[in-house]
Amino acid sequence: MAFRIQPLVPELWCSDFQRSMSFYTDIIGFEVAQQRGNDPHAYLTLDRAQIMIAHWRFDGSWEPWLPNQMEQPFGRGINFQFMVDDVRGLFDRVTAKGVEPFLEIYEAEIWKTDCMDTRRQFMMLDPDGYLLRFAQTIRSRPVTTSDHERLNQLYGTSYP
Repeated sequence: MAFRIQPLVPELWCSDFQRSMSFYTDIIGFEVAQQRGNDPHAYLTLDRAQIMIAHWRFDGSWEPWLPNQMEQPFGRGINFQFMVDDVRGLFDRVTAKGVEPFLEIYEAEIWKTDCMDTRRQFMMLDPDGYLLRFAQTIRSRPVTTSDHERLNQLYGTSYP
């Protein structure tokens, strides 16, 4: 089957391509979907999610658009959520390899307009400080009137 690029694929700049490649593939378990030779750029997949990682030399031959000087953590103000099939297994694998979670595994109820999902999730930082959230829906239920009342009270708005 041919590799199909998804409509939205975040590209994460990394300060050390090999370190990031090892982190994503050896520790988390992403698979390399596309890479050419020694090009410091790769498409990676985990379940149905895709990201790209890249490192470019700032030698004048090609410089990407940068809004400001790059300083770690690179991903300030954003977290990338990956829905996975076995979040507990992933958590156990990465922590067994010495990765400290940014946020330990926990469960949270998430409103999805048409249902309430209970998700098991955890967060970790990649080598450049990108915040990665791995989540798995463990059960869903219909949204109730009391859910709407609680959400309206929390967010100060009215929703049917």
